[in-house]
Amino acid sequence: MCDFAADAEAARQLLVGRVLTVERVRQLNAKDYFYQMLKDNPEMLKVYPGIENELLVGAIDCHIHAYPDFVHRSQDMIQIAIDASKAGMRALAFKDHWNISCSAAYLAQRHIDYLVEKGELSHRVEIYGGCGTCHGMNPEAMRIALQYPNFKMIWFPTFTSLGFWRGAGHPERGGVRLVSDSGEVLPEVVEIMKMAVEKKVGIGFGHTDFRELLPLARKAKELGVRATLDHPLLELNKLLLDEMKQLADLGVYVGAYCQPMIPSLYQPVADPMETIRTIQEIGPERCIIGSDFGQVLHMDSIDGMRVFIRALLGFGIKPDAVRMMLKENPAKLMWLD
Repeated sequence: MCDFAADAEAARQLLVGRVLTVERVRQLNAKDYFYQMLKDNPEMLKVYPGIENELLVGAIDCHIHAYPDFVHRSQDMIQIAIDASKAGMRALAFKDHWNISCSAAYLAQRHIDYLVEKGELSHRVEIYGGCGTCHGMNPEAMRIALQYPNFKMIWFPTFTSLGFWRGAGHPERGGVRLVSDSGEVLPEVVEIMKMAVEKKVGIGFGHTDFRELLPLARKAKELGVRATLDHPLLELNKLLLDEMKQLADLGVYVGAYCQPMIPSLYQPVADPMETIRTIQEIGPERCIIGSDFGQVLHMDSIDGMRVFIRALLGFGIKPDAVRMMLKENPAKLMWLD
């Protein structure tokens, strides 16, 4: 005879992704969730449009996607930079998965400086780019790229990394390796990490998995590399809380970005409270917040940051913690401190 109660409980605990359960999805989709959310988070009643204005002054968004890129983006660098300038932000860093973004960043900076000189903008925002490595970890190519102006970030492989495909359940597709089978960081990766320290640029560790991230974090600590985890709460390179804690303890920043806290067509089934728990458990001193926006089905990047800051405040993250994650920590990551 079947134990229906046990079967029902087992069904509720089925995982949707790495940590989200069917029961939690049911709670998030309940008809009274909105009212329960307000009851559990009374600070939300104090949140209003514009509460984020003061926190955006001097802020740094170290992870934005802008056009031109390999896919269409919602805005180009100049449009985003104008929005950031009007908000009084300090700096932006534009990510490209495949190529250098610092050349376009330099030209966008020239245009912003021209608008400031003409008096059409009152605030100069710093605009940076860097280099993606989806084509492979090529030290000579990186050595050349680092000679370009406005270079502040190196992004390790994303959609081409071995760890990405392994996490997606398709290790047979191979991909760009960062770590050997024995757990050693590959020589070409070490060489690029040393360049990052020498040239004072940050590193985003890409979309790889914990098997590669742990050796990378240990090597980063050894070499003095400043690195961050790229959106480890997104399902495409999801990390468990204990994994993030281990990496943070080694000095790596944990990236807590607009996704998945802001509901998204790109990941429609997610728990927004996971971002809050991660910041609380890891501590704001080891977290960085940014938009990771620019996708065509999202709101504009700086608008996304505005909503994200309001959400953090509404769910109990204190303004001083937001300042640390939005100003101090990204400045350290990109050697702007």
